[in-house]
Amino acid sequence: MSLLAVPIISVLALFLVVLSSTVFFIYLTKLKRKLSMLDIKMQSSVLFVNELQSLNNKLQQEFELMASNSEQFAIENSQVSIQLEHSIKKLQQQAIDQQQLLSQWQESQGQNKFYNRAFILAAKGANIEEIISECELPRAEVEMLLSVYHQRARSQ
Repeated sequence: MSLLAVPIISVLALFLVVLSSTVFFIYLTKLKRKLSMLDIKMQSSVLFVNELQSLNNKLQQEFELMASNSEQFAIENSQVSIQLEHSIKKLQQQAIDQQQLLSQWQESQGQNKFYNRAFILAAKGANIEEIISECELPRAEVEMLLSVYHQRARSQ
């Protein structure tokens, strides 16, 4: 080997060291940038996850409130249903009672219709014979009915 070859090898070695150091430094800088970008993305993801957890907590609280309100509504609805059932039973009993009263009144009207007709005829000025023939009532009852009608008419 010649003397000239040693400095050339040294220069080449130095050049290779400088070149590899430069490439390593550039590669290291790019890795630092990527690491920085990944760190920023990770922080952004952490914020997003925290926001999602907060939203999830709020939704959970709203759900629990709605469930509680639903239970309360169900209880109130049950109470109202019981009250309505009681009212319906009461109204049904009143309707039955009124139907019975109506039936009794209709039965009594059947018996009293002759007397009512006799009063109407008396008011129109019918005589005893006309009332007896129209209403099929005995003479004594017609006479009594006319007597009552005339007393009422005089007292008014």
